[in-house]
Amino acid sequence: MINIEITDYTTIVAFWLAFSRLIAINYQLPIYDNLPIPEIVKVLSTVIMTYCFFPFIENEIRKDIAFIGIENFGMLTAFFTITGLAVGYFVKSIMQVFVSAGEIITQQVGFAAVKYFDQSSGQQVGPFETLIKWTILIVVISSGALLPMFKGAFGTFFSIHAADLGNIAKSHIYFMEMFKGIFLSALLLASPLIFTNMLINTVLGIIAKLVPQMNVIMVSFAVNIGLGLLVFFATSEEFFRVAFEIYTKNLGDWFRFIL
Repeated sequence: MINIEITDYTTIVAFWLAFSRLIAINYQLPIYDNLPIPEIVKVLSTVIMTYCFFPFIENEIRKDIAFIGIENFGMLTAFFTITGLAVGYFVKSIMQVFVSAGEIITQQVGFAAVKYFDQSSGQQVGPFETLIKWTILIVVISSGALLPMFKGAFGTFFSIHAADLGNIAKSHIYFMEMFKGIFLSALLLASPLIFTNMLINTVLGIIAKLVPQMNVIMVSFAVNIGLGLLVFFATSEEFFRVAFEIYTKNLGDWFRFIL
């Protein structure tokens, strides 16, 4: 009969805390958020990642354990999990730039009424949101941009400690600028279609005055969709190039901030 005895509870707790933060981050990364990956794969991949990182981050986690106290296990777990959720959320919010741009384009082209229900996300999405999100995801994975994400997650163990948590209260200006930048970036990406739609509506308004017997509303549907698709096709290469630059810049700014 084999008896297993734990002699170093602090190490076990430190490993659990590292796992708690990493799994909260991993569940929100784009590769896990947009692919039908089984839950067991997500958990096991996080365990492997924790096992690889742990020798380098153990001493940093021990600082938080010493500060809060190992007897406050629930508080430690909550701190590491909430921190992981916050880091993962802000990384995920960068991807919202492209979803928002796709929603604006869908509205401008006239596909707003042709939305379908995405069971994986539990919300209605349009064709442009799906196309842009998946294209950017493939570009991010193929370009190796996921590596900085994991590097940033690793770096949070050195930069975010319970003893320094009060400093986050001074960083609200950064978060305001970040979300303002996300909004402006979405408008920038959708600007060709916004300008096209405004031009079409102006021209059709003039035609409606000159030719009152024409059914301008019916004509506008065909013109908006046809010209909108043509403009998006003509600008798609520049669109995705700028989109990838925005993604890497925002990701770099975020990780420079937390590190």
